Amino acid sequence: MTLKAFAPGIYPRSEALVQATRDLDRGRTTPEAVAEQRERDFRELVSVQQSAGLSLLGDGMLAWQDVFRPLAEAADGLDARPLTRFLDTNTFYRGVLVDGEPRLRNPLPPPDLPDREWIGTLPSPLAFARAARDEVSAEKLAMNVLAPQIEAWAGAAFIVLSEPFLARDEGVGELIRALAELPESVPLALQLPFGDVSPVLAALAEAPVAAIGVDFYSTSLDAVPQAYPKEILAGVVDARSSALESTEEIARFAEELACRSPMGVSLTPNGDLQFVPEPIAREKLARLGRAATGLAEVA
Repeated sequence: MTLKAFAPGIYPRSEALVQATRDLDRGRTTPEAVAEQRERDFRELVSVQQSAGLSLLGDGMLAWQDVFRPLAEAADGLDARPLTRFLDTNTFYRGVLVDGEPRLRNPLPPPDLPDREWIGTLPSPLAFARAARDEVSAEKLAMNVLAPQIEAWAGAAFIVLSEPFLARDEGVGELIRALAELPESVPLALQLPFGDVSPVLAALAEAPVAAIGVDFYSTSLDAVPQAYPKEILAGVVDARSSALESTEEIARFAEELACRSPMGVSLTPNGDLQFVPEPIAREKLARLGRAATGLAEVA
C-alpha cells in the first residue's frame, strides 16, 4: 500500500502576515505590501512541507478568510453574511447570502505549484448549502459553482471537499446526489472534520469520491469497515489542539488502519491547521511527514 501524507485546508498565517493585514485595515500599508508578505508565507509553507517529506503540497489558502467567502465573492447570486461561529471553535465564517441564481463568475486561479503535485480544498456542496441556510440546493451549488471551480483546478492531484456539518446532519442522500454533479477530471476526497462519522461511513461508501477523510480524534478505528472501498484520509494530527502528537503513535495507528484493508491510506490533520499557532502547525506537519516516511521505509 502506498502511503501519502499531506495537509489540506487553511494554514495559519505568520505573525508578519497577520500584522500586515491589520495594517492594511487601518490604512497603514498597501495591498501590494500585503501581497508580497503573503507570497513570502506561501513560499515558506511550501518549503516546510517539502522538508517534512509530505507527498502533496497545499498552498495554505493564505488569502482565504474561510472556505466559503472567496467562492461567494467570485459568484453571481451569492454574497457574504454576518459572521457565524464555526462549530464549537473560537473562529467564525461568513455565511452565504443568496440573492439570485448562483453561478461562478470568475474561477479562482490555481496555486503556483507543479501539476499533479498539489492539493486544493473547497467546501462540499452540502456544507455550501448549509452555509447558505439551504436557500439554494446543494446540487445547484455543485453544478454552477463548484464544478467550474474544480475544472479550473484540473492540474491538482486531489481536491478535498470539506464537509464539517454532515456528522451533525442527516443529509447523506442529499450530499451524494450533489457530488454526482461534480466533474471526474480530478480525484475528489470528502473530508469530515471534527465529528464522529461512524453513523455515515457505510453510506459514504457509495459516494462518487475517491477518498473519505475521517477525524480519528472523534471517530473510533472500529468504525471503519473491513475492506472499505475508498481511500481513508486519516485525521491523525489534531488541528484543534496545540499538543504535539508522537510520531511513533501516528505510525502505529496508521499500521492498525492499514490492517483493515481500505482502498488506501493517507495521513492528514483532522481539519484545517488554522486553529493552532503557525509554529505548532509547522511541527505537526514535520511529525506527520516523519511518520509517513518511516512507514514507507519499513514497507
